[in-house]
Amino acid sequence: MSKTKPPQSPTTQDPLKAGANLRVSTLAPRLGMSKSTIWRLVRAGKFPKPIKLSDKVTVWKADAVLAWLESKEAA
Repeated sequence: MSKTKPPQSPTTQDPLKAGANLRVSTLAPRLGMSKSTIWRLVRAGKFPKPIKLSDKVTVWKADAVLAWLESKEAA
């Protein structure tokens, strides 16, 4: 009997590749920068604009962050 890996659940997948909404606390360690740096880049227009879901919840679309990463690698 061969053992096959079960498919990964959405919680164990890489959030950047799952097409998810990402909070700054998830983004910062994945990008290797501080939360303050992310917000500074947003204010400077050098990072994708976030989406405000509520007064206390702000997220970024994973697709926008991936596109930003690809543009940085191409430069």
